[in-house]
Amino acid sequence: MKNPNVLICVLLMGSIAGAYGDQVHVTETSGAAQEPDGQILNSKPWPPLPTFESLDDFGRGYFPRAVYEEARTQKEFDLLEITYASDSLPVRGLLIKPKAPGTRKWPAIIFNRGGNGDLGRITDNGQPCGGMANTSCLDVADLYLFAKAGFVVIASDYRYQGATVKRDEWGGVEVNDVLNLVPALKSLDYVDPERLYMLGLSRGGAETYLAIKRGIPVKAAAVIGGVTDVKAWVDARPEMGIVNGNEFIDGFAKIWPDYEHRAEEQYRARSAVYWADQINVPVLILHSRTDRLVPVTQALRMAEALQEKGKVYALHIYERDSHPLLKNRDDRDRLIVDWFNRTGQGDQ
Repeated sequence: MKNPNVLICVLLMGSIAGAYGDQVHVTETSGAAQEPDGQILNSKPWPPLPTFESLDDFGRGYFPRAVYEEARTQKEFDLLEITYASDSLPVRGLLIKPKAPGTRKWPAIIFNRGGNGDLGRITDNGQPCGGMANTSCLDVADLYLFAKAGFVVIASDYRYQGATVKRDEWGGVEVNDVLNLVPALKSLDYVDPERLYMLGLSRGGAETYLAIKRGIPVKAAAVIGGVTDVKAWVDARPEMGIVNGNEFIDGFAKIWPDYEHRAEEQYRARSAVYWADQINVPVLILHSRTDRLVPVTQALRMAEALQEKGKVYALHIYERDSHPLLKNRDDRDRLIVDWFNRTGQGDQ
């Protein structure tokens, strides 16, 4: 491993969570070219989650045994890997749905993962699951808890995989992959299209704000450890190499067009603190005061910007916790579910 610090940082950003991966190209069309955006092209059962005993120390520290084993052995929900159409590309993702939805219309959560490229992926990246190299089974177990709380859950792995993995625009065209989950959900007759919500972690927080800016029809959103000022974030974490590139990403300076002259424009376009006036759904902001990966100032500045613009939001800062708030998982999830239920009914 060339730079374990970078790997640890980015993978933790992806955690809360390839037949098509190597075929996805940003500038070329594919077999999904004639399919409408959001159409689910195929689905298959998620591979069985590994046992708790088979996880490494990182994996076993992510959940109490009982919580993980419940998710691994549960029989009430289908865990599916889906492929759906987005801008003429087949994009992979996750769907958690009740096995027997009945006549009930279920609310749904769109989950936006963190990380970049292959790092932080929800779907399999070819590594054994349960350690920092592949947290997909941990992400699935985490998202199962929201299904258990009464939601259908859907998530995109974004389009940058395989040959394009290092060209991740990080808040660019892949935002379309988030937006196109809405027609995917609306195609499911057991989903209530009037009760859609969105949850983002870290980089997924930036994706969440960008999707809201572009008018995604969700009733409310929640952001955990979210990046809201990209320039301030990369300046605080130069060791990550995200600007100039590393073994995982080509770097913003090479990926973003005309970086030499348009860098400030590109940063601001991805940074919600500069356009809080366009955040028109209630947002719950959750962060740890001791978050080492995304400084808590990112949450504080966003709350200040929303306050200044008279927007509906709530801010909860945990005293000491990890980036995805693992020590306070139960309280974290309770706050999120309560926020969605209350704001979805108009109680703000």
